Amino acid sequence: MIRKVDTICLMTILILMIFSFSACNQSGVPKTSETASEKSRPHPVRTEKVRIMDFEPKFQTTGTLVAHREVNVRALVSGSIEKLPVDIGARLDEGSLLFQIRMVDYQLALEQAEANVEQAGVVLKDREREWRRMENLYNEGSATEQMRDQAKSAFEQAAAALKLAIASKNAALQALKDCTVTSPYGGVVTAKFIDVGEFVSRGDPVLEILDLKILNAEIEIPERYAGQIHEDQPVTLKVITFDEPFEGLVTAVNPKIDPASRTFLVKVSIPNQDRKLQSGLFCSVDFSLPVQKDQMAIPRQAIVRDEGKSKVWVVQNDHVTSKIIREGPNLNGFVMVLDGLDESDDVVVEGIGGLTEGREVRRNA
Repeated sequence: MIRKVDTICLMTILILMIFSFSACNQSGVPKTSETASEKSRPHPVRTEKVRIMDFEPKFQTTGTLVAHREVNVRALVSGSIEKLPVDIGARLDEGSLLFQIRMVDYQLALEQAEANVEQAGVVLKDREREWRRMENLYNEGSATEQMRDQAKSAFEQAAAALKLAIASKNAALQALKDCTVTSPYGGVVTAKFIDVGEFVSRGDPVLEILDLKILNAEIEIPERYAGQIHEDQPVTLKVITFDEPFEGLVTAVNPKIDPASRTFLVKVSIPNQDRKLQSGLFCSVDFSLPVQKDQMAIPRQAIVRDEGKSKVWVVQNDHVTSKIIREGPNLNGFVMVLDGLDESDDVVVEGIGGLTEGREVRRNA
């Protein structure tokens, strides 16, 4: 008997739990969508009229700072490095001694070349006297034409030999001068490839020198800005290592667009007399474009982007319809509208969520 009563009580409890769960499902679950009655009521929105504004478009891009001038200084003659008074980081003036190659062999070569010139000059004088003598004898009938011509030919050969000796002397003199190499401009040594005592061949790199008094920012600009960037245009640059901005000028604009990246190269010159900036630094660059007057503009929050397109909701007769627009530059929270709207349009800026085509709306103050 006790077991039967317990069974009845247990069944009663289960039935009550089932009814309670059903009731919760009907009234206790949070709502996740609007009801039919709510959809029938006007949706509250705030709107703004299309504005007419002047835009000074700006955009930011990135680039890398490089030296205005950069050179690998190479050996002009072969030999052992005898002097190398500079190291990495050394600041140079134009004409500063960079390195010197052992000069003894080149001095001896020059002395030999000078002796050859002197000897060739003596031979030339002898050949000239002989030619003049044969010329006189020929005129007197005491020498044949062949003898005169042979003397003249010997003179011309001696003259050619002297000319060759002089050229060899000049080459030897230049080689001796090329043993000593100086800086072609003021700069900083940024690499050293050879040490004192090492042998170098002609053309081997010895030092790398950068001219850091002026830096260039090399920047790839998207093709949509083609024709809007020009030489001498001022720009502002920032680098991560400094809080203050740097001012620069556009010095070169490549008229050719890279077909792969759809960009074109622009160079911006930045004065760096105090050498605060270093070559290779990453920088951001701000460009200001020509002012565009009397342009249609709407608040940025009015724009909905969907599948790569930009659209806005426009209120007409208390109902909304969507319009696809083409965006232009941004300015202080407003976006220039290049196409898709009329000046009289009233766009939704708040309450966009839940809007559907043709839905009735109520404007909030």
